[in-house]
Amino acid sequence: MRNALKLFFAGIGTICFGMLWPLTAFAQGLVIKGQNVTLSSFKNPLEYSLYLPEKYCVNNRLYPVLYLLHGYGGSHEDWLKAGQVAKTLDRLIADKVINPLIVVMPAAGKSWYLNSEKYGAFQSGLGQEFPVVMEDLLANKVSKEKRAIAGLSMGGYGALKFAFEKSGNYVAVAALSPAIFPNIDSVDSFKPVQIKLFAGAFGDPFSVEIFNRENVFTALQRAKPESFPHTYLTVGDDDWFGLYEGTFALYKELKSRKLPSELRITNGNHTWKLWREEIEQALVFIDSKFKAEKSEKTQKLLKETRDDTAGVNSENNNIIPTATADRNSFLCS
Repeated sequence: MRNALKLFFAGIGTICFGMLWPLTAFAQGLVIKGQNVTLSSFKNPLEYSLYLPEKYCVNNRLYPVLYLLHGYGGSHEDWLKAGQVAKTLDRLIADKVINPLIVVMPAAGKSWYLNSEKYGAFQSGLGQEFPVVMEDLLANKVSKEKRAIAGLSMGGYGALKFAFEKSGNYVAVAALSPAIFPNIDSVDSFKPVQIKLFAGAFGDPFSVEIFNRENVFTALQRAKPESFPHTYLTVGDDDWFGLYEGTFALYKELKSRKLPSELRITNGNHTWKLWREEIEQALVFIDSKFKAEKSEKTQKLLKETRDDTAGVNSENNNIIPTATADRNSFLCS
């Protein structure tokens, strides 16, 4: 009798667990690694990886796009492997903390996302050509209101530079432990180890003139306030490169110009442990700006271009006609 009762309760437990499992499982986005795209800016194809929303291949939704940049010497898979960003995205989307989005992760090596003789035209290629080509490939062309950029360390520098110099292209930018420094007067402003990490991207030998010309702080001086992207900065208080100094200097400059910006000084070093945690709040920040840009203008445009928008609510104001959403077969096979 006792054994029979044990079997009975074990069976009930199994049934209950089976009923609960669908409620706790995360929706799974589609991760595509190691893709190549041909750009006129480069002699060789550019590598990239993608995170696509769960229903990307089966619906006509126009998704927001985030370009996510890696750090010094990294690759297009850094954010997926060390950063575990796909798991974070799955969880935040499943929990309805953020809306589904496309995340594009390109490879840039040690280029510092600049045009240079040593590495090639990364600023032109990634900053200008790549988004146009990718969004066409994805059948997901978006306006500034649905496009953002983010990155860590060297990628934080690249994200800020792209966003400030092309402020009409991105609604938001997030920089995690960005490798940024105010303009300098001489090469002595940097230690030899830092010059080595610039890896020839600012001239070989290192050029003060090139560094200042290509600096994020210089880009900020030229930026147009009326179209400036919402800016999110975060850095660890124990960053072993001391990047909290440049980050705070940029934040002060943004505030002095009354530009939309937020700063987080968090507990941690220049490590993936910090970035795995901080990318979550960066994604929430970026998603909030996508939401903030959903306006009557968007709704009006949809009604003018379609005759089947009756009853479209705020959650569905990004549906595009089927003819426009010819999802590329190799991504969805």
